Amino acid sequence: MRLSQGDIWFADFGEPVGAEQGFPRPALVLSNGRYNAAGFKLVIVAPLTTRDRGWSHHVEVPPQSTGLHKTSWVMPQQARAISPLRMECRLGRAPRTVVHEVLDLLERMF
Repeated sequence: MRLSQGDIWFADFGEPVGAEQGFPRPALVLSNGRYNAAGFKLVIVAPLTTRDRGWSHHVEVPPQSTGLHKTSWVMPQQARAISPLRMECRLGRAPRTVVHEVLDLLERMF
């Protein structure tokens, strides 16, 4: 399984606890190729939602050529490391501008 930064995969986040996002849903791969190939057996992803909450830190992803059926939003505040075994199938790729915006938001959060 080859995971690349910017890929959108359908991933099973499992049962949520508290305000965590859970259940099967699209996820944006955030970790870069070097990290993904390093043998950590983890991939860093951010879940997507189809619910527009109007939050400035959610990044819109258009459905065109991404493998998504409808407009979605990346939730950078929910980014986490998961096992690649949770990744079910690759849907497509996010536009480079979306990936950069998400990474910029994460940099400002930390």
